[in-house]
Amino acid sequence: MLIISVRAFAQEKAEEALVFGNKFTLESKLLNERRTYWVRLPASYNNQSYDKQSYPVMYVLDGKSAFFPILGVVSFMSEKESVNFQIPEMIVVGVDTENRLKDLTPNPSTKMPDGQEAKTESQKLMMAGGGGGEIFFKFLTEELFPKIERDYRTIPYRMYVGHSLGGLTTAYTLLKHPGIFNSYLSIDGSLWWDNGKYVREAPIDLKNSKSKTIQRFYISVVDSTEAGAGNMFHVRCIHQLAKVLKEDAPANVQAKLEVIKDTDHSSIPLLSWYNGLRYIFEGYDVSHYSFTATPELIESHYANLEKTIGLKMSPPQDVIEIVLHYLTAPNRYPDKEKALQVAKMGLKYYPNAPFILEKLKELETSK
Repeated sequence: MLIISVRAFAQEKAEEALVFGNKFTLESKLLNERRTYWVRLPASYNNQSYDKQSYPVMYVLDGKSAFFPILGVVSFMSEKESVNFQIPEMIVVGVDTENRLKDLTPNPSTKMPDGQEAKTESQKLMMAGGGGGEIFFKFLTEELFPKIERDYRTIPYRMYVGHSLGGLTTAYTLLKHPGIFNSYLSIDGSLWWDNGKYVREAPIDLKNSKSKTIQRFYISVVDSTEAGAGNMFHVRCIHQLAKVLKEDAPANVQAKLEVIKDTDHSSIPLLSWYNGLRYIFEGYDVSHYSFTATPELIESHYANLEKTIGLKMSPPQDVIEIVLHYLTAPNRYPDKEKALQVAKMGLKYYPNAPFILEKLKELETSK
């Protein structure tokens, strides 16, 4: 009876189910297998109080482990409930990688993380089966990208997020397939792969790059001076890539290295996601008080982002509405002329937005 009562109480209290994304299966002809991926849409995507908007897409490797925690970071940094618009709202796609060594390494290798040849049978077994990175890249670009961009409202801006072997993958993609993504997070990446092969090749890759797309690349690494920092060859490879990017990258490739203290290889992703997103969207966030004082800044600010960080997007409806709220609320900064200016501006981008239409009607009928 007690168990039944507790269950009934729990059912009464659960007013709604919270959805933190949906899992899908894609039949891949290229991989000749079924692949799973996860999708979480921004809070405003299906909200009836919003007009239709389009969004950048973040692709996150190791979907099962990274997808759910990174959602909280993205949500906090971008959505209206937090009143925190540090980054744009994004569609987040988690890509499952069941066989990480196969999917996330560009070529077979028998070199261990310290750069030395595998000697024992267990070491050789650990390194066996790598080298499927190129076919995985084709799966992304030829099968998954078209599926996501067909099914959802997207803008032509893609971000690639990877940790460990995934960090190797994001670096490899920047170097060997420039311009496919607009931004990358390479988190304590396994750049030791094949005795640092892709770090050694990076200067030539960067010199030969034909892409003119603005690409921002964030690299994080554990602090090598701290206990438990792990393999020093691994750390040196990451620092060397950062050095090469600083010295040899073309002007359209912008990079930042961050050494994150008090973390190890397993714990470094959380701070890297937050700090990395701040770097990737550097300059995106502007005080709403500035927009309230000078509404013309709204359009000019978002237009300028294409030149500075490669993000081409309309002013978000959330931003327009909060500025409009400030300019019409009696206890904020009421200014009818500026409010009319913002409302009319907003309707250029969101002609069916209920809040903006309502405010415009109030302003036009008020004395």
